[in-house]
Amino acid sequence: MGESTRRIVQRAAAAAYVAAAAGLAAIVTIILFFWIGKPWGTLNDVALLVMTAAIPVLMLAFWELGGLTPTPLALAAQVSGWIAVIVWCVTHALFIGGVVDFDYEHAATGGLAVESVALIVIGLWIAGANLLAGPWLNTIRWFGVPAGLGFALLPLGMLMGGLNHPLTYAGGVGYSIVFPVWAFLMGRHLSEMP
Repeated sequence: MGESTRRIVQRAAAAAYVAAAAGLAAIVTIILFFWIGKPWGTLNDVALLVMTAAIPVLMLAFWELGGLTPTPLALAAQVSGWIAVIVWCVTHALFIGGVVDFDYEHAATGGLAVESVALIVIGLWIAGANLLAGPWLNTIRWFGVPAGLGFALLPLGMLMGGLNHPLTYAGGVGYSIVFPVWAFLMGRHLSEMP
């Protein structure tokens, strides 16, 4: 592994640990929000923002380490993933800042619909990148696929019917629980690479 690749992998390991920690914080804060109320909902939103903002560094490591996808398709996936993360993060920051309002009870519209579509793209990237990663990725890929599917199913449920749609619940498991586990495992795996 060249020095440039080694630096990318080291940054990706750190980003994976950040995503895992933020994901854990998101679980704790959403539980506290439903139990106590404010300010835990806002802290949950901040944790989700940090978690998602860390993903592009992982995307770059997947690109650098390679996989089974032909370069033009991998490049299209990489660019789509980065754009989706930027769109999601900007929309979510506007929500946290009170500029955009979300209605979780009904099918997603407005900013929540934009955020949902971006999250679907991110989820499909995570699932596909793990599935098609080269031999450098071990069995961790089998955590990445359901994590990515959770990222895609949760917002699909939001688009179809809101917070109480069955897909929202099913996706929430991959998004809220499997993804932080995958991120932690990725951090450890990338840290141990030669």
